[in-house]
Amino acid sequence: MAIAAMVPLIWGIYSGHLIEAGWIALMAECICWVELKGDFQHRLKLLAGSSALAMIFALLGSVTGHIVWLSVLTMAVVGFISSLLKNIGNRGSGLAICVFALFIFCNAYPTSTLPELKERTALVAIGVLWNGVAAIVASVFIPAQRPYRRSIAIIWKSVSELTKAISLGWDGSGPRSNEHDVYLKEKEIRTAIDASLDLFEKMAHESTEKDGDEHILAQVRKAAAIVGTQVTTISEELQGVHRRQLDSSMRIKIFTLLRATEQTLERMAVYTITHEVGEELILRSRINRLHKLVLLLKDRMKAYDGEYQHQILRIIQLTERNTKVIEAAFRHLQGIVNERSMVRSYSMMKTVYILHPKYWLRYIQLLFNFSTFTARYALRSAIAAALAMFIYKFWDVDHGYWIPFTLMIVMQTYFGATITKARDRVIGTLAGGLVAGLFLRLPTGLYLQEALLFLTFIPMIVYLRTRYSVAAFFITVNLVLLFNINREFSDMLILTRALSTIAGAAIAIIAGFALLPTWDKKWLPVHLANAIYTNYQYFCAVFFDEGEQTGWTKYKRSAESGNSNAFDSFSRYMEEPAFKKKPFAIFYYIITHNIRITRELNNILLEQDDEQGSVDTEVLAKQQSLIDECATLFRRNVSLLKVLDPDIETGEMNKLELKNTIGYMSKHQLIYLEKMLVELKAMNNDLEILAEKLPRMMQL
Repeated sequence: MAIAAMVPLIWGIYSGHLIEAGWIALMAECICWVELKGDFQHRLKLLAGSSALAMIFALLGSVTGHIVWLSVLTMAVVGFISSLLKNIGNRGSGLAICVFALFIFCNAYPTSTLPELKERTALVAIGVLWNGVAAIVASVFIPAQRPYRRSIAIIWKSVSELTKAISLGWDGSGPRSNEHDVYLKEKEIRTAIDASLDLFEKMAHESTEKDGDEHILAQVRKAAAIVGTQVTTISEELQGVHRRQLDSSMRIKIFTLLRATEQTLERMAVYTITHEVGEELILRSRINRLHKLVLLLKDRMKAYDGEYQHQILRIIQLTERNTKVIEAAFRHLQGIVNERSMVRSYSMMKTVYILHPKYWLRYIQLLFNFSTFTARYALRSAIAAALAMFIYKFWDVDHGYWIPFTLMIVMQTYFGATITKARDRVIGTLAGGLVAGLFLRLPTGLYLQEALLFLTFIPMIVYLRTRYSVAAFFITVNLVLLFNINREFSDMLILTRALSTIAGAAIAIIAGFALLPTWDKKWLPVHLANAIYTNYQYFCAVFFDEGEQTGWTKYKRSAESGNSNAFDSFSRYMEEPAFKKKPFAIFYYIITHNIRITRELNNILLEQDDEQGSVDTEVLAKQQSLIDECATLFRRNVSLLKVLDPDIETGEMNKLELKNTIGYMSKHQLIYLEKMLVELKAMNNDLEILAEKLPRMMQL
């Protein structure tokens, strides 16, 4: 983005064509909001699609700006389409910004005559072509599998962050992480895995050696997911250990083991991306150290007769397995050699075929295949955007295009999220305007301003998804510097920008409350019912689905995503305004029970204990009894879901009448099964209470 926007501006400064350069830079910058992730195929599709949309909506804004009612009507259409784009993921969010930003800014500076329209068309076309050239040239220097490797590195990094959270307090300094904090880190792993699967869909069991490097990376991604699951199991084992009841030497050894695991995972993340010899040596040393620490702790356990022997031995076993999985992934990565660049990995015919009309038709169908939920959000955004545009145009507010622009940025699917976004936007804008205004009053030269303009692009993107208030700060500084270079800056500009931002945020909040609002008070029970049912499906896949050796992974992913959606809905529900005190504890209890059930199912599947010994009929009878009792409780829980969500389709439960197909279970698997039974009983009790009280709770 920095290069795409700055090169035209530098040309404009030295050639005296700042206005023309401004339009070229605007086009290039807006298209840059669309993240070009994935392989060359994904990037080219996104680049072509975003370029086409940029041209269409830039010209639409240019020809409608002089007519108030036409501007309002087209703003409603743009608001509707942008909201639909936001609902198709991260790439859709970038497309949405590209669409409404170009329409709004071009509408603010419309063309009056045909020659002006032709000139505008030429300038925006140059901006599109320049951005395309910059993107394709950048791809020349990117290895073909770098995007895939980066998505896997993010998984390794998130597992490392989970390990860090688990290790807090074990060195004796400070408190331990609570279950809520640990789950947030666990959720980040699920998000990273989903993001990777969204771009690179073929899973490990679906790929073959004919797929080359993609097969290797699919195996590495699977390894990262397995390590993440087993680190979560280590966290569960540690929750049952009272830190202060261990002697200090044992406590330090556990902390050292966790810290070494964290450092190994960090280096694994770096090596996955860089593939450098230096990083390879560091990673080898980290893995070797982890091996030695495991052996030292095993030797220490031979003479240890204190409490929590079972938990500590289990942590050693899981760490040993993780070390082997990391080593296997490391060897897989070493198999990637002589990697070609993105551009060279695609033939010309294959590249042209990517632009086939059938892809465009598929994306259009995907865009307009919306549910009632997305339609309500899109209609709300359309009406609010039209109102904001009317206020700006009817009263001819100076630089008032920031009102609809801020509204489209702030407007979110849920009311609570809209308030949070509005607060961050206003704080960031006011702070950025103040800092930029003070800076422009310093005796600085034009070159320093250009340098700062270039540099502000970087933190603006870095903080966009992590801390939006900081991103809004740098966006405001960037825009003030840009306006000053274009000689449009004045003392009133910062004040106008601040007031317009506040107005746009206020309209978004009012619209979120009054126009077809989406309340998590209503949707939380729906998300909760779906999370419980996906766990039931996961349970069936583990114990009753015959012939599906690898199909369980999709049920695992579905169950974890369901838990994540329910947890996010609960967090938003807590932030929603209410006239009376809202009941929340019962929802939290059920969500945590459901999360633990998913973890136990993960543990049962990933348990690889080979020390089963001879088959004991008593143990088999106990195992079958536990499975049957779990199945009965699942049936009861699923039968209550209609109270939470009358529209849920629970299907048939006749699979639970079949004999289970998991075979003889190890002692650890039986422990996990017993723990799952405890959670099912507790959740069943809470569900019955919730089913009884829910009608009254919804009236609060």
